[in-house]
Amino acid sequence: MNNAIYPAVIVLLMFDLISATNNFLIDNCDDGNSETVSGGWWYTYDDHDKQGNSVVWPKPHSFTMSYPGADGKGYAARMKATAGNMLGWDYAGIGFLISRETGCPINKPMDISAYRYLQFKAKGKLTGGRLTITLPYMETICRNGEWAENVTLTEWSDYEAGITSKINEHWTTLKLDLRKDFRQPRWAKPVNSVDIERVLKAATSFSFHFSSPDGDSVDLWIDDIELVK
Repeated sequence: MNNAIYPAVIVLLMFDLISATNNFLIDNCDDGNSETVSGGWWYTYDDHDKQGNSVVWPKPHSFTMSYPGADGKGYAARMKATAGNMLGWDYAGIGFLISRETGCPINKPMDISAYRYLQFKAKGKLTGGRLTITLPYMETICRNGEWAENVTLTEWSDYEAGITSKINEHWTTLKLDLRKDFRQPRWAKPVNSVDIERVLKAATSFSFHFSSPDGDSVDLWIDDIELVK
């Protein structure tokens, strides 16, 4: 190699290294456990506590990773769900706490306002319905111990980004702008409107929320989730 090329190569390698260290890896799922890199936990949920009849796998409180992950390596988080027909817009979902500290009993939100994007790999199939990524805005008080649910500060009209049309049978890298792609739903009450910067400074989790009025199903795989500057 020409000696004059070496400085350019070094600069590029340094740029890649700096860019990588600016990202915050939430989970690459390679270890196969149900925790994120920083000790948060993966979970699933359904609408049974609202008298719904949706079904989700893995069952709530019994999360396990699935094999293989993106590009045939390691593991991935997977949700299979079928919406019920009791509530009008029945639902189920999969999500993760960003770190151990962002859940009960510590419940200390994480400031992610320095990051611009949420990036991850996904594949799957939907027969209908709607799939969104939700950034909840939650009360920071645990009411009933370690595994208690937090309390919404927006009456569940949280910031969300629609990804229904972006999911197909092939692994695809999705990069969502936290400030441009995430919006509160149109039905949010004015009293529940909150600035996105306030939400980003008090982040606890993200969830992939599937909803449908008439029994649709979803099979969703997720891997290599990170926050990117």
